Amino acid sequence: QSLQSPSLSSNDDASIEVVSSMKEMALQIIQSQQPTAYQNQDYILAFHVPPFHSVHHLHLHVLAPASEMSFIFRYGIFATGTIWCTGVDDVLKRLKERKRAV
Repeated sequence: QSLQSPSLSSNDDASIEVVSSMKEMALQIIQSQQPTAYQNQDYILAFHVPPFHSVHHLHLHVLAPASEMSFIFRYGIFATGTIWCTGVDDVLKRLKERKRAV
């Protein structure tokens, strides 16, 4: 299942369900593949914001352990809360408030 737009522009219940499922699956993968990172919440779950993406379909970046990422990736390319990258929890919050996700 996927959203109609790679920009997360839809804010309906189906979009919330898709993003919630993506987050749940990501956390399951981190828990099984990187249990210490999971326990320490040492991970990043992020979407790149258009036009700052090169893959034109919705996909969630699942990165763990974040503490072992190089500076440029952790505080640059995958820095959530920037104009180019947003965290999955922020997307879900905005969708539930019926706002544009990004």
